Amino acid sequence: MADSVTQAEDDDLALLAQVPVWVEQLGSLLEEEFEHLKRRDVQALEQLHAPKTELLEQLSRVAAAVAAQDPKPEAWLAAQDKLQACGQAHFRNMNLMQRQLDAVRGALQALQGTTEASSVDLYDRMGQLSRRSGAWMYRLA
Repeated sequence: MADSVTQAEDDDLALLAQVPVWVEQLGSLLEEEFEHLKRRDVQALEQLHAPKTELLEQLSRVAAAVAAQDPKPEAWLAAQDKLQACGQAHFRNMNLMQRQLDAVRGALQALQGTTEASSVDLYDRMGQLSRRSGAWMYRLA
């Protein structure tokens, strides 16, 4: 059993040479995803899901194998900056998607006539969302 685990880790480490290619592909997919999110192209987003998931699974397997290494392989360390950039791109995309979902929810509530003043998000003077009920009224006075 221990031999099979070691063999699997060795196989995953052998994939380390592919990490720069995978990271570049992931970065490209995330940029493409951002463009599709801006255009609200749901079909194109769905087509990106499978290749993005496959890349993330491959990178995750290599990351697990690398975690057991000390010192970390140079190829893995070299990819860290680009991996962090991919993480930031993912959070950017997630943030945009969340804002779009909030806008759709707000539109649906307006159409259904079920909007509540306490659930409406308003921006404060710092550009941050303010959820305080009636906070905007004080600024009007």
